[in-house]
Parts: sequence; structure tokens; C-alpha cells
Amino acid sequence: MGSNKAFLKLKGKTFIELQIELLREIFDKISISANTPSEYEYLNLPVYKDIDPGRGPLGGIYTSLISSSSFHTFMLACDMPFVETELIKHLKSLTKEYDVVIPKSERGLEPLHAFYSKNCIDPIKRELDANNLRIISFFPQVNVKIVELDNLASSNNFKSAIKNLNTRDEYEDVIKK
Repeated sequence: MGSNKAFLKLKGKTFIELQIELLREIFDKISISANTPSEYEYLNLPVYKDIDPGRGPLGGIYTSLISSSSFHTFMLACDMPFVETELIKHLKSLTKEYDVVIPKSERGLEPLHAFYSKNCIDPIKRELDANNLRIISFFPQVNVKIVELDNLASSNNFKSAIKNLNTRDEYEDVIKK
């Protein structure tokens, strides 16, 4: 869209500010993975620069897992402004037995609205070293739980929670509502 989507505005706040407000209802610790940490200083949160820059979202997940003090870490893309705390709580409730807990919508897996455990660090590193940058490339090496959103009672609310905005037209449609 020609700019950092984290700083697009909705309801008078940036996407990332809206996300942080809602995530604080669930998590004690929130951090940001970014290639340009200085942009996020005003949020007064830890910001981690990618350990292996230029490796896309998989590199960000890798950095986040290494930097996190928690065994399971929730990853959320900055272009998903409609966070639904009940969905995140549901996903979190499933983490005890799995290394990845990931929702699946009609669009497919949503790897940037998912939980990852520290058990993913070594498999992710192997994929980064092999230049396999698709997030799901390491999934066969860990224990993954796929949560079908169509099977959940709040399916419609949850589907809007994982909607990301990729084009200027999508953004314009949302701010008009």
C-alpha cells in the first residue's frame, strides 16, 4: 500500500495501537518484531530487529521466538486490525499439546495469527538456512494443531478477526464503515 500498514488509521488510532489495546487483555508481555525498530519507540514496548534481516515473516517469527521469555508466543500481522480476543484465547487454550496452533479459514492457513512454541526455533533455522522462507515450510518438523474456523460457534466473528488488509481499496472500504 506504499506505507507501513501498522500505521494506517482506523477509529482515530493506528492498526498497531488497536492491536496492542486488545492484546493487553490477554497477555502480560507484548513485543514487536520489526526491521525498523525506531518507528515503534513511541509505543514503549520491546522491539526486536530481525536476527537474520531480509528473511520475511519467517525471519520475524524466528527472532520473536528467540527473544520471547514465554514458551509459546502469539504472532500477529500488523495488517490485521480486527483482533478478536476470544479467538486468541481459544487458540491459546490448545497450546499445551502443540508447537503451532494455527487457524484455518476459507483462504487457508493464517500463520500470522497463530501461536508458536520455542520447539519451532531449530526447525525454522534449518528452513532459513535452506532459504525456504514460506512460514509453513517447517510445519512437518513440529506438532501442529489446525483450528478450522468453520467448525467454531463464533465462526463469523473469528473470520473477520483474521482478515488482513492488503490493498488501498480494502483499507478504504473499512474506513468508510
